[in-house]
Amino acid sequence: MKSSRFRIALLALLCGTSLLRADYLIMKNGDKVEGTILSETPDAVRMKYRLTPKIWDEKDFPRAEIDQVVKQRPEEVEIVELRKILPTEDLLTADKYEQIIQDRLRPFVNQYKDTPEAKEAEGIIATLQDEKKKVSDGGIKLEGKWLSAAEARGEEYNIEAYKLLAKMRAHMAAGDWLEALRVFENFSKKKPGYTGSTYYPAAITEALASMEKWEVLLSKMGQEQPALEKARKDGINKLEETDKARTKAAIEEERAKWQAQAEADRRAQIGWIAPYKYDLPSILNMQKKIVAERSRLTALNLEDMRIRNEAISQVYRKIGQEDYNGGLAAFERISSLSNVPEYRDVINDLKSKMLALYNTLTRRQMAAAQSAAAGSSAIGGTPAAGQDERVAAILAEASGQAPAAPQAATPQPATVAAPVPATPAPNPPVVQQPAPMPAPIPAPAPMMTPPAEESGFQTYLIIGMGVVLLLLVVMLLQKKK
Repeated sequence: MKSSRFRIALLALLCGTSLLRADYLIMKNGDKVEGTILSETPDAVRMKYRLTPKIWDEKDFPRAEIDQVVKQRPEEVEIVELRKILPTEDLLTADKYEQIIQDRLRPFVNQYKDTPEAKEAEGIIATLQDEKKKVSDGGIKLEGKWLSAAEARGEEYNIEAYKLLAKMRAHMAAGDWLEALRVFENFSKKKPGYTGSTYYPAAITEALASMEKWEVLLSKMGQEQPALEKARKDGINKLEETDKARTKAAIEEERAKWQAQAEADRRAQIGWIAPYKYDLPSILNMQKKIVAERSRLTALNLEDMRIRNEAISQVYRKIGQEDYNGGLAAFERISSLSNVPEYRDVINDLKSKMLALYNTLTRRQMAAAQSAAAGSSAIGGTPAAGQDERVAAILAEASGQAPAAPQAATPQPATVAAPVPATPAPNPPVVQQPAPMPAPIPAPAPMMTPPAEESGFQTYLIIGMGVVLLLLVVMLLQKKK
């Protein structure tokens, strides 16, 4: 990271301000010319400007045609890009926040100290540091909203689904429709799958849009394939024998690589296999795949799915919040979905998590109850496991009880969690709630120790000291007279 920041700072120092400036000429006809002003005279302004997005040109613009000349400082240009940092993206990590601060904002502040733009950048840094602290404390930003650590635990299932949806949309924005569909496949391929997520209906909508775009490209590929194949053959026939053999070998190698990748994708259970533009069957197979998948997805009622998936997400939230009773009540409302193929793995996952939560809470209560019982035994004069017998005897004596005879520790059987069935039943196992923990036994009030009676010797000693003191006072008074 340090080397990256050094390179950025070095480039900023080496680049002339003319490369960073963005000057404007607002013409009287309404046109706006953007570039860098090179020189000015009373009659014209010479500017380096973009003739096309990739081609620069230099030209003298007569002042008679110019309505206004606008010059910008480098920091005014650069701050425009830095402003785009806020609002921040979703799901940023603490490390990513720090990287943005150190690589983009700190160099700007150091380079343009004491400018209004540097002060604005400092404000952006303060915002990022506040958000970084939230992330470090377990929070997370999801769809522009901040979730606390507890809320994030409850939304863990949906957060993972949202990551897939965001990845899909990123591929779609880049025009990579095939890769977007491969990501969509992970909603149902990964166990337990995210078909029960609140984001799955939106993913279906995006998948259908991707299929539509991908189908257009496939149709074009299918139409062009015969011409491509013919052009390649004609080109090979025109080559010398040596070049012809080398070209054919390269073509075979390219096809072999595609076939190997396609086979690897099939073994990985990837349904969306990239076609080869020279292989018409692979293009046609992909078109058939789109027709079948689109038919399946359009048959789904997305509105009903949203309601079901919200109910499923509610169970995951209760589990994340360690609310067993709330989770059990929420689970009963969706347990019948175990018969629906798209939800079977999700329901089984919920059963497993509910049972694990129950076992966790039971162990905690048993540990707390044993701890309370151990304290009670010590107060009653019976040493708890691992406690010195003398301590128990002292506590018993302080409470006015006779110390109990030491007892041999009886080994307690370990609590065995109920095994999770290989194929869970349609309804979750109804388990009896652990008994509430006994109220902690209040510690005995401290006993007041009565003061010991003074002995006769102590009384005589005090009287004698008083007499001596009195005689001394009398002698001093006589001396003064």
